[in-house]
Amino acid sequence: MERVFEPVSPRTSPRFRELAFDAIKEAILEGRVEAGAPLIEVKIAAALGMSRTPVREALALLTHEGLIAYQAGTGLVIRELSREEFIDMFVANELVELQLVRRAAVHATELHFAKLQEAVDLGHQAAADADVSASLRSGREFHRWVGAAANNPPLAQFVLRNEEQTDLYLLSLSNKSILSGEELAISTQEHQDILDALRRRDPEDASRLVIYHAQSLRRRQKHLFRSTKVAAGVENGVGQ
Repeated sequence: MERVFEPVSPRTSPRFRELAFDAIKEAILEGRVEAGAPLIEVKIAAALGMSRTPVREALALLTHEGLIAYQAGTGLVIRELSREEFIDMFVANELVELQLVRRAAVHATELHFAKLQEAVDLGHQAAADADVSASLRSGREFHRWVGAAANNPPLAQFVLRNEEQTDLYLLSLSNKSILSGEELAISTQEHQDILDALRRRDPEDASRLVIYHAQSLRRRQKHLFRSTKVAAGVENGVGQ
C-alpha cells in the first residue's frame, strides 16, 4: 500500500478529509490501484501519514460519488460499471457537451486554447507510448478545459464526473492492453478536431464533432463493459 499512495502533509492544511480524498482519487486515476484490490482504511491512513478518520470520510465520499463500492468478501474496490450505465453516461455527456462546446466556441480565451492543446499533446504522446492512464488523463483534462472555456461549472462538473467513473473502471481492468495505442490515438485525434473547430469559433462544427466523438467512443468501447444481465448471471453461477 505504501507504494500506491504518496504521503501528504496534513500540517499544512486543516482539510484532512479533502487531502485524503484527493490522494486516494489520484492514486486510482493514475492506475496505481490494482484491479480488485481492496481499499483498506488502516493501510491507506498509514501510507498517507494521517489518522483513520479523514480516510474513512474520504472513502465515504468516493462511495457516495459512485467511484468505489463495497464488494462482498473483499471490501471497498473500484466500482464496476455495467454496459448499460456506460452507454447512459455517454448519451448524457453527448447532450451536455453540445452546450459546453457551443459556449466554448464563443467564450474561449487563448489560455483555454493553450490548455486544451496541452491536453491533446499529452494524448498524442500517451498513444505513442500506449500509456492508458496518461491517455485517460489527457481526456479528462481536455473535457475539464472545455468546461472552463464554456464558463458553466455545474455542467462541466457533470461531464467530468462521468468521465472519471468510466476512466476508473477502464483503469481497473486487469488487461489494460485492450486499449491499444491505435485506439488511444483515435480518441486524441477526435479531441484535436474538436479543438480546431473551437479555434475557428465554429459552434456548429464543434457540436457535430462532439456527437461524432461520443458515438465513436460508445461504439469502440462498449464491449469492455459487461451488461447488467451478464453480470447477474455470473454472480448467480450462470454462464461466463
